[in-house]
Amino acid sequence: MQSAALLKRVDELPRLPKAISELLEAVNNENSSVKSISSKVAQDTLISARVLRLANSAHFGRSREVGSIDEAVIRLGMQTLRTLVIASAVVGAIPKVEGVDLADFWGTTFEISLYAQELAKRCNVPADEAFTCGILHNIGDLLIATVEPSLAAQIRAAAEQGGDTQDLEMKLLGFDSPSVGALLAKNWKFTPTLVAGIEYQRNPKTAEPQSKLAILMYLSHHIYTHWDDERGEEPFTAWLAGLINNAGIIKMDMSGLTDKLVELRGKGIEIGKQLA
Repeated sequence: MQSAALLKRVDELPRLPKAISELLEAVNNENSSVKSISSKVAQDTLISARVLRLANSAHFGRSREVGSIDEAVIRLGMQTLRTLVIASAVVGAIPKVEGVDLADFWGTTFEISLYAQELAKRCNVPADEAFTCGILHNIGDLLIATVEPSLAAQIRAAAEQGGDTQDLEMKLLGFDSPSVGALLAKNWKFTPTLVAGIEYQRNPKTAEPQSKLAILMYLSHHIYTHWDDERGEEPFTAWLAGLINNAGIIKMDMSGLTDKLVELRGKGIEIGKQLA
């Protein structure tokens, strides 16, 4: 549940330009045609540029670069186009934030999104929905830095010294990053399932009903944050299996997962550098 402190500041959340709002509505509508979405994307120069950069990135690209939205649609398909449009719109919604390196922020965000996308494929969760949730999962950090830059700086500094981010946010702000991120996603008319994935990402076991997206966000963030931890003689694969089991996830196909994550590692960081 949103705190009173957060609800009082709803008006400070960024609003999407009407054209972008209509575009997101279109890509989230299963009945929208490829032609209509391509036309809407092409009308916005910045969104078009970001979509094409993503389409040609290491993760989504192929041997030959695409030079138009129509080509991107043909190459990538409708689901991937939806994902890229949403990612591009979110990246552009908050163009500058005091004290935040956006290339680093979006690099981390896309890295976690790619991990979530891969995990989703292995437990029957829509991969594009998991990727989109990943793109939005930590946008609350940007919003806090926008509305409370000095407090956001205090929280970052204390967290770097080992402080608990959740406790710091609640003590200094009266709300936490996932709550404000979830409220923004709700205001932007994303699905309740996706909103829950953002809101309960830090403690998915508290979600009622169960939020598979929250579990995937928790796992993906944990994998990214603790990838290089010292584990003694425990293999990475064993650590990963234990992490997934402890999260209470639905059944997941573990075959080749470590190799796939190793293959993905760094691709999100590169995408973030291209877009920021």
